[in-house]
Amino acid sequence: MRLCIYQGLLLLYKLLQTSAEQCLSETFQINPDKRDVRLRGFTYRTFENISPRACFKKCIRRTRCHSYNYNRASLTCELNLKPMYISESYFKNMVGYVYVDVHHYREDPLFDPCVGNPCDDGEVCESLKNKKVMCILDECKTPTEAFQNVALGKMCGQSSTYNNEHAEYAVDGLTNTAPHTQQDQSPYWWVDLGSIYNIMRIEVINKFTCGSRLHDLDITVGTHLDNMSIFVHYTGPAADNEHLIFQLSRYTDGRYVKMTVIQGPEFLHVSEVIVIAHPVC
Repeated sequence: MRLCIYQGLLLLYKLLQTSAEQCLSETFQINPDKRDVRLRGFTYRTFENISPRACFKKCIRRTRCHSYNYNRASLTCELNLKPMYISESYFKNMVGYVYVDVHHYREDPLFDPCVGNPCDDGEVCESLKNKKVMCILDECKTPTEAFQNVALGKMCGQSSTYNNEHAEYAVDGLTNTAPHTQQDQSPYWWVDLGSIYNIMRIEVINKFTCGSRLHDLDITVGTHLDNMSIFVHYTGPAADNEHLIFQLSRYTDGRYVKMTVIQGPEFLHVSEVIVIAHPVC
């Protein structure tokens, strides 16, 4: 009898302890915007083996973090950049995930430790013992190894296909192959880098014949094909087999690279597209 009472009291204690931990971890206070849903295409940094409370803090302390995905089973925290606009097509149903938009909690003293002290991109807001805060550089560092072609072998597509010359020929590492569209009004080609990168430069090796068809070219970069911004415009026309190099003064965050000939109808064909970048950690 005494053993049953003791076991009952122990169970009650564990339930109360779990409830308190839930409150402290903010799973009770923070109401997710979406359950069993994950925002895809905008994650720029991931933390493993982390609590819901810690994930929330990782995001709200960083100005560039717009939202986060949290997986309750794997304790995975994914910080997301801000899309140009929110589209339902960006979300994927995934059991165990929650999606939280921290915009609702910014400037709220109950949740935001950095009220009145916004940090710049690449900085994180840290609390001091005197209850003040300071902005320091994020612990994420730029890799020291050589930059790589992150487009090589990645998934890609184009507006149409001529004579079985498919989109992947632009990222196969060979200059004697080329993707080829039909004569479209605004022919385009795109590549999915697989995750968000700091893009340093984009190189285009033009086709070995009919190179003058490469003209009035917009190269755009973005976190999703529906969320692209201009990287460079090339007027042209280009010469046969010409190696074009486009580089900006600052890195550009992006997962997708897209090329569009904006003055058509025209064919779009290039031998190779090279994207030099390093991962956003």
